[in-house]
Formats: sequence, structure tokens, C-alpha cells
Amino acid sequence: MLQGFPTHHAHALCTFAYSPAPTPETPSPEPILFEGKTEGEIVPPRGDKVFGWDPVFMPDEGNGLTYAEMDPVEKNKISHRYKALSKLREYLQNLDQ
Repeated sequence: MLQGFPTHHAHALCTFAYSPAPTPETPSPEPILFEGKTEGEIVPPRGDKVFGWDPVFMPDEGNGLTYAEMDPVEKNKISHRYKALSKLREYLQNLDQ
């Protein structure tokens, strides 16, 4: 699977979209996008096959482990989903300020 490619670099990307409620001033508000990205590389499969491509994605921040080999709590601290959701959470928390 990895042969023939000049690089094994990859990134995991997650985007959450938030659509504000319509108002008289903005009856069709544009969704606001929050992106999370984790850099890494594609490696031969290692670890439990719990979720799709987790065994072949080794994040740069993962101490040499694939997503599948990582403790779920540790994985969630660096995951692309967590990063995107953190940005959305921060945005929502600041709406009332």
C-alpha cells in the first residue's frame, strides 16, 4: 500500500459547521466553520481495528503510536476532531460575552 509514493505524510482533518439562527438582519446566515488538523503519516497497520483508518495513521504528536495503538483519552487530546470541537466550543462560550 505504501510503495510507490514519494512521501507517507498525511493529515487528519475535521470540520464542524455552526449555523446561527436567522435574524431580521441576517435571514440566511452563512455557516461558520471550525477546522481541526492533525499532522502525521501513513504507516503499515498497527493496533486494534476499532475505527476505520486508525491503525494506519500515526500522528506526529503520538510518540510513535498509531491512533489505534493510543489510549483513547490520549488520542482524544490530540485528535483532529478534538481540535475542531475545541474551536467550536470556544466560539459558543464567547457568544454571550
